[in-house]
Amino acid sequence: MTFISNIQSVAKYESKLLIRSWFFRVFTVLAVGIISFLNFMLFVSEDMGELWIATSIPSNIPYLILLLLNTGQAVIAIFLASDFLKRDKKLDTSEVFYVRPLSNAEYVIGKIWGNLRVFLILNLIVIGITIAFNLTSGEVDWMAYIIYFFLISVPTLVFIIGLSIFLMLVLKNQALTFVILLGYIGLTVFYIEDKFYYLFDYMAYSFH
Repeated sequence: MTFISNIQSVAKYESKLLIRSWFFRVFTVLAVGIISFLNFMLFVSEDMGELWIATSIPSNIPYLILLLLNTGQAVIAIFLASDFLKRDKKLDTSEVFYVRPLSNAEYVIGKIWGNLRVFLILNLIVIGITIAFNLTSGEVDWMAYIIYFFLISVPTLVFIIGLSIFLMLVLKNQALTFVILLGYIGLTVFYIEDKFYYLFDYMAYSFH
């Protein structure tokens, strides 16, 4: 219980810091606004051209919405996840936690969980908005929302947040970490795509 309690304590303050970040607030407003507008266009437009994925089929809607959100948050999560180690060192806020009997594992896991759960809440908000629009069509594929959330959003966030923190601990340079991971995203989206059986496509961007 002490292990979980310590993790929750660290995660609580990390989540508060992330929510108070203007960078995250701006991204949240843009994400909710763009997703709401896209949902509106999907349900009022009769012709979406040749974009098959935008066809108003119940299972396609949550897939398209979460795929777009996933691409954006994968980039934002890199910056915010790698920022907490730099922030702690700069402001020396780690002393607040070090006065308590915390292990390194509890501290890092708490930080990861604090970042992860804020992004997961944002995903649930976006899913809620999409469901609200989807209900207007009279047909909702509830299972699709659950499956895509656990197969697209959750794995992407866990992977990219964990990788960002790992590189920060190894390289000890936020700018270098950011450049490497942005390069990785660029390669997976524009070059690797579906090669190597989607092994490097952690965002499920090319997996249709």
